[in-house]
Amino acid sequence: MLTMLLDHIDRHNPRINAVVTLDRDNALAQARRLDALGPQTEQPLWGLPVTMKEAWSMKGIRTTGGYPPMADYVPDRDATVVTRMRDAGAILFGKTNVPLLSADSQTYNDIFGRTDNPWNTDRTPGGSSGGSAAAVASGMSPLDIGSDIAGSVRIPAHYCGIYSLKPTERRVPTAGHVPPLPGSPRGVRRFSVAGPLARSVDDLELALRVIAGPDARDVDIPPVPLPGRVESPALNRMRVAYSDQFGHVPVTADTTRVIHDAVDRLAHGGAHVVKAAPDGWTFMEVWELFGFLYWAVVGSALSPEIDAAEAEYAGFTPTSPDAFSRGAARGINVSLRDYGQGMLQRDRLVNALDSFLEDYDVWICPVTATPAIPHIPHMSDVQVGSQTINYFEMGTYYCMPFNLSGHPVVVIPAGFSDDGLPIGLQLVGRRWDEIRLLANARSIDKALDAYRAPPDCL
Repeated sequence: MLTMLLDHIDRHNPRINAVVTLDRDNALAQARRLDALGPQTEQPLWGLPVTMKEAWSMKGIRTTGGYPPMADYVPDRDATVVTRMRDAGAILFGKTNVPLLSADSQTYNDIFGRTDNPWNTDRTPGGSSGGSAAAVASGMSPLDIGSDIAGSVRIPAHYCGIYSLKPTERRVPTAGHVPPLPGSPRGVRRFSVAGPLARSVDDLELALRVIAGPDARDVDIPPVPLPGRVESPALNRMRVAYSDQFGHVPVTADTTRVIHDAVDRLAHGGAHVVKAAPDGWTFMEVWELFGFLYWAVVGSALSPEIDAAEAEYAGFTPTSPDAFSRGAARGINVSLRDYGQGMLQRDRLVNALDSFLEDYDVWICPVTATPAIPHIPHMSDVQVGSQTINYFEMGTYYCMPFNLSGHPVVVIPAGFSDDGLPIGLQLVGRRWDEIRLLANARSIDKALDAYRAPPDCL
């Protein structure tokens, strides 16, 4: 299998640029050793060739985060998720591209260049796990471990027509991720998670069981065990809520059509389907609060000079017409009292979503406002119908509520735009209940039957 994947990479990667580092010789040597030993039943990923997002530190393998000052950095220790994948028997044969410090909803950097979408190379695969999604979608890798702080495993899965899981916040350790930079203080204590990208829901669950759990290097990971496998329910036993938009940021007509077609199919299959959203969730409030708390957390690890430079670069001002930018401007120079008030506001929103999900098995939402966008300059506006939306709204508006709340989300393929681009759905579940969410996702995925491989990569 490894040699087949390497041949496939040799054929298709020059066009897509998803896999940016190959550990070919070591991977082939490991495959030969495993073949000689024979299958090891205690290793659930025995012999499976797997790629990892470039942001994960791998001992002895260049790890840059797409950041030019780290172009030659070689870690002396694996990230925790890397260790767990190795211990499960996986053959880690390559690393996949990222934007600069994993901070964009497109994937390009000055070290490795631009990654293209396997469905249409004039389009982005998304970000920041764009190389991960492009590799999995194009058949270069069966599984990749990405990371997500505002949609970074979900946007690429949606743009590339595959599956991904954003676990509950703090379900999976993030020790060894870049950023933060090696030797720097731990920057992001909330919102950031590690999660898999794959070509099936079953493979998401397989990966989650390998990477989840407490870690001595990450003291915030609680010892909450994963339950055994949960059987997927029949549609007529499922209660499904859906939202086709959150207000303020519109979605394309294709996105609306795909969502409506999906929920109609579920309803015809017997599911109880209701258009609904949590009480008290004003999405502009959620958007501004995320900007505030995100930059309060990130800014705590940055110098005042970098804070100011970031704010100027991104256009964050207290009077910005964009709620996220207003929140970020406040968060960069936050007082302890204001941060505490922001966390209380977050608690209220989390409790409202928890209460909402007591009545529904899953909440279906858009992933982004559009299918995969063309490659555009960073911070460019995007047109959706008659409305112009800004860069942050385009990429993360529909994803960031669930980084703010910490709830798990599965993305599955649901259909295609009129010009042949994949469109996915977010399936939001209860906190700490990923296995049941995955079971529900299997039922919905079977009913929709929307996964297709990009034709140029077969």
